[in-house]
Amino acid sequence: MRISKRWLLVFLVAGTQLGCVLAAVACFAPWLHDELKSSMRRQVLDDNRQFATQMAIMIRAMHLRDLRVGTPDWTRLQDTVEQITLPNQGFVCVIENVHGRILCHPQLRHEPSLTTALVGQTVLEGPGSRGRIIDIPAKGSGGGWASIGGDIHVIGVSDLPELNVKVLAHQSDAGVEFAAAQVVEAVRMIGTFAGVGLCLLSAALTAGVVRRYENRVANANAGLEVLVEKRSRSLMKTRDAVIFGLAKLAESRDDDTGAHLERIRDYVEVLATEMARDGAPLDDDDVRVLTQAASLHDIGKVGVPDAVLCKPGRLTPEERLIIQKHPLIGGDCLVAVKQSIGDDDFLTTACEIAFSHHERWDGGGYPFGLSGPDIPLAGRIVAVADVYDALTSKRVYKDAMPHEEAARIITDGSGTQFDPAVIRAFLRHEKSFAKMNGTNAAKPLSAAA
Repeated sequence: MRISKRWLLVFLVAGTQLGCVLAAVACFAPWLHDELKSSMRRQVLDDNRQFATQMAIMIRAMHLRDLRVGTPDWTRLQDTVEQITLPNQGFVCVIENVHGRILCHPQLRHEPSLTTALVGQTVLEGPGSRGRIIDIPAKGSGGGWASIGGDIHVIGVSDLPELNVKVLAHQSDAGVEFAAAQVVEAVRMIGTFAGVGLCLLSAALTAGVVRRYENRVANANAGLEVLVEKRSRSLMKTRDAVIFGLAKLAESRDDDTGAHLERIRDYVEVLATEMARDGAPLDDDDVRVLTQAASLHDIGKVGVPDAVLCKPGRLTPEERLIIQKHPLIGGDCLVAVKQSIGDDDFLTTACEIAFSHHERWDGGGYPFGLSGPDIPLAGRIVAVADVYDALTSKRVYKDAMPHEEAARIITDGSGTQFDPAVIRAFLRHEKSFAKMNGTNAAKPLSAAA
């Protein structure tokens, strides 16, 4: 009799679980579809913005002058546009700023009438309606989505004011819809089968094994958690030591830098901690990761020739272009590592820092010309620490600058070279910077202000 009651309870629990799982899957699928489609569309839009920006950079590098249809410059640009394909039946086109007429399009040679079409004008400046592009910048990048020919296009835009044109990167929204539907269908099937399987397994285990061994499993799990935590800490220390060693190896090619990496980490920790207190989206783990990842900011210098990196005098314009490639070299290297081992907060932050620590708040930096909050917060923080240390460190071609003078230069860059919020954090800890750098500020700017 006791056995019958036990199995009745098992079947009741299993049936309730199965009903809840199936109901949850049925309710979750439509929500997941909408959220996934929205997220994928935003991702496609971000990809298109980045591609349009990169395409604009490439066009600038082509040094085009005359883009009238039929000219050699126009032919080069049209050939380039025809060779580029994007996912989801995507393509790139170039339109005039003034009239919005299509200037270059993959189908232009097959459909010459496109040169007289005002599709660009309709998309960019047409009357307000659902789905039209919502963010068209006077300069820089932007985008949105618009209905063109009965289809929704996700479009990234980058402005080329010097040529009086805009670069548009298109992808069809139908591809996004299809991808979202495929994922949701797979989740629905997996959720259903997994729910049934888990409920059956739960019923079997509830009848015997779970009740008999639950205490033993709990004790084993507790011991395993302690062991995993201990080994994780050991692995983290080993990883940090190896990474810092690699960064020091790259740094050692320029023996003027001394304890540059150690100081950079100290400066970054102070700035990040202060900005977290000010409400920046940084918790204790973020500050720790950012501080460690800052060591890799100049890892790309391993790809810069010694003749340029170790030159004792002022660099020529050509040499400056060479050394300005080190953010891309370092960032691409870290991206490759991240792709090989999977998602990792440390590598994500390290990539952001490597790519963006030479960007400027006003958009005049390199390698991407990002501006304002488009620059990752980690890159904005490291930029201040890196410039301060460069100013106050001795080099072959210059003496170390006094703290007070360096701090004034840093402060003067607020709103142009640097994020004003980071500069405020710097000023609140100016004395700490002077102490870490081994100097004493005669009259801190924060006090003078």
